[in-house]
This record gives sequence, C-alpha cells and structure tokens, in this order.
Amino acid sequence: MRIFLFIINLLLACVVWTGTLFAESPSQNDSDLSGTILITGNGPEQHLVANLAKAFEEKHFSVSVDVFWHENAKPIRTVELRETDIGVTGYPAPHLRSTPVARDGIAILTNFSNPVSEMTLTQIAGVFSGEILYWSQVYEEAPEMKIRLVSRTDNQNIRQGLVDVLGITRISRSAKVVDQERHAINIVTGDLAAITFVSMTPALRAKEDGVAINLIFVDKVEPEYQTVLDKTYPLQRPVIFTTGKDPTPLTLAFEQFALSPEGQRIVKTNHYYPLDTNEPE
Repeated sequence: MRIFLFIINLLLACVVWTGTLFAESPSQNDSDLSGTILITGNGPEQHLVANLAKAFEEKHFSVSVDVFWHENAKPIRTVELRETDIGVTGYPAPHLRSTPVARDGIAILTNFSNPVSEMTLTQIAGVFSGEILYWSQVYEEAPEMKIRLVSRTDNQNIRQGLVDVLGITRISRSAKVVDQERHAINIVTGDLAAITFVSMTPALRAKEDGVAINLIFVDKVEPEYQTVLDKTYPLQRPVIFTTGKDPTPLTLAFEQFALSPEGQRIVKTNHYYPLDTNEPE
C-alpha cells in the first residue's frame, strides 16, 4: 500500500513539474519576435506611423521599428529596391502587396471670403484637371476671377489619393506646387482665388483655430469627422502599407498589429479613421 501511495505521489509531482515547465517556457508566438523594421513615407501620416511603431516596440522589447520620413521620399520605389520593409502610400501598387490600415478624408479649402461654399465632385474634378478655369463657372455669383490651384508634389500620397477619387489623369500643370500642408493652407488664407486640398484633420484644426479658410461641402456633404467616419463624405483615401511580395514575419506582425483593435484605436486617437465604420472602443 505504501509503495502504491509513493508511486501515486511521484506521478502527481511529475505532472505538476511538467505543467510548471510548460507554463514558464516561452511559446513560439509574437513574444519571440526580434529584429528591425524600416518604414518609409512622405505624407501627413508620420505621427500615426510613429505612434504605431512605439506601441509595437512596447509589446516586443526585442524589436526596433525605424521610421524614415521625408517630403521627397519615394516609398514604393524603396520597397521595389528592397531598401525598406514598408512604404506608406495612399494608393495600391498592383505589383506589390498593398494593405489598407486606415482612412483619411481630403478637405478642399478656399479663402474664407470666397463665396463658393459647396461643389460637386464633377466640379472639383474639372477645377483640378484645369477644365474649369474661373470661379464664375463654379458659382454664377462668384467673381469673374481665374482659379489659382495649389497642389502637392507628385510623390505625395494625398495628391495621388485625390487624383484617384476624382477619376482624373493628373492635376493641371498650371498649379502651384508646395510640399507641406501648412504651406498650402497659408497660401489659401492670403489669396481669394486660391483652392487647395489637405488632410482632413489639419483642415478641421485650422478652422477651429480661426484660420481664414472655408472647408468646401462636397456633393452637399459637410467635411467633418463624422461624415468621414461613416463614409458619407466622398473625398476619402486609404492609408496603405506597401510591402514586397514576400514580407518577413516581423513585417507581417507589424501589419497585423496595425489592423488589430489596439492598432485601430491608435489610428483613431491620431485623428485618422478606422477601416470599419464602427469606432473601436
């Protein structure tokens, strides 16, 4: 009987020891991630990407996420050359992997004293393509003055996003080209004839700060947070992570983090818009 009890106790001890061993052993999951990711971009998403990178690093202590951001950076080209792991773009690249991780609204801005307060998508397309040249062609009570276009550099995500959603081949060559949103806003505040486009959040912030701009209603829809969120505002563009055809497991893990509920909450707190119309709690 004593021998039987001894064997039973020995077996129980082995079970407890084995369970403890497996509980304390690290599993082969995300906690084992290590290495470096390089992300390249040029648009207004810099702070969003930086905050996603910081949160990801805090979850994975052996991972470093480096962010290279410059107005002249070419995200797609650097992915093609395998010089970066993720290029942040505003449109899909058919020959690469393109994963939307967020949305952004595109605000159309004019001078505060411009009498034009709303436009249709067709009118906006005509203005930026150069087919509509005078404000009186947009609104009959507007002054007979030539429209002055303010655009962005060719490689900027927001420019390509606008071209795509308007269905035009390019923005008129007559447009003045600037590299930063604040420059575009500054030009419009000082020029009655000017029109430009910027990311929705800085546009709303500028308006709240009393900057002398109009945010144009598009197809009678007001440009505001809620209308972008519920997708009724028509001028929207995706924020896309572009990678090579065979991304590393670390790159895929960061991509999945951005798409997770935690990542989508970071999207929201950085004043971008989650992919789902239901806001993450």
